[in-house]
Amino acid sequence: MRKAWAKKQKGFTIVELLIVIVVIGILAAITIVAYNGIQARANTNKINADMRNLNQAIEVARYKDGVAMRYITLSAATGSPCWGQPDGTDLATLSKTTDNCWLYYFAALDRLTTASGINVKNLIDPWGRPYYIDENEGEGADPPKACADDAIGVYARPFTSGQTMTKHTWIRNIQPACL
Repeated sequence: MRKAWAKKQKGFTIVELLIVIVVIGILAAITIVAYNGIQARANTNKINADMRNLNQAIEVARYKDGVAMRYITLSAATGSPCWGQPDGTDLATLSKTTDNCWLYYFAALDRLTTASGINVKNLIDPWGRPYYIDENEGEGADPPKACADDAIGVYARPFTSGQTMTKHTWIRNIQPACL
């Protein structure tokens, strides 16, 4: 009888299992928090890089061909059809082949790529939405200012109708008349 009682037990106790589960849970929580911070920084970095690329393409097009931004955006902001969407609309889910929000945007990127020689045809924000491009030449004053600054930016999240951007960049108008 003594031998059966002294036989060594195999396996883990419930306390050991609970300790391991708690440690794994703590490590998972730390990892998730760290991942969210990295993802937000990556989105910000992508937006900043895209803004630099758009800005550079616009500046090159202006210097190279003397093309004013209004000729690239067809005398209207690419965002005009997007601003009319209802609040909360996910612009990424709109049809890229039939919705004017996307059609105006892609047409402006095509013209900008042709005018500058810099390929910006596929620039979309980290959430799959178009960027905001607004030309302001000849707008904004009475009489209209010929040299108003243009704007590029990112739509607010969640989307709200109208000209709402969360980050934008003003592009100096470099037409000869403005120097």
